[in-house]
Amino acid sequence: MNFVPPAHVHFFTTTTSEELGHHHLLRLYTFSANGTSYDAHVHHYQGITGIKYGHYHAYYGITGPPISLANGSHIHLLTGIVDLNLYNTSRSGALVKSANTEGLIVELHQHTYQGYSTTGFGYEPW
Repeated sequence: MNFVPPAHVHFFTTTTSEELGHHHLLRLYTFSANGTSYDAHVHHYQGITGIKYGHYHAYYGITGPPISLANGSHIHLLTGIVDLNLYNTSRSGALVKSANTEGLIVELHQHTYQGYSTTGFGYEPW
């Protein structure tokens, strides 16, 4: 019988770089992937940033390979650039509320992000 590494996910949170006087919050779970601390598996992810100044950004990417920790678990590096702020459709009134309280930034721009995930969780049984 062939060994299939357990499926699991990671959580990631960080703030983007500051552009035009603001930054955005990223909070995401990676898509599930099978892997261990010692193989070269990666995870896909996607989402939208937190809303600031009446806009948000879409993002997507692939993590780096696992970074083994001393206790046998692992983390992943996530790094990237969010998309231009072209997707500013209504988000249940949140865009208008943000623009009214913080102001409105309509100039097209991007932010970078970088950080490490949590250790994996949600492992399926072997």
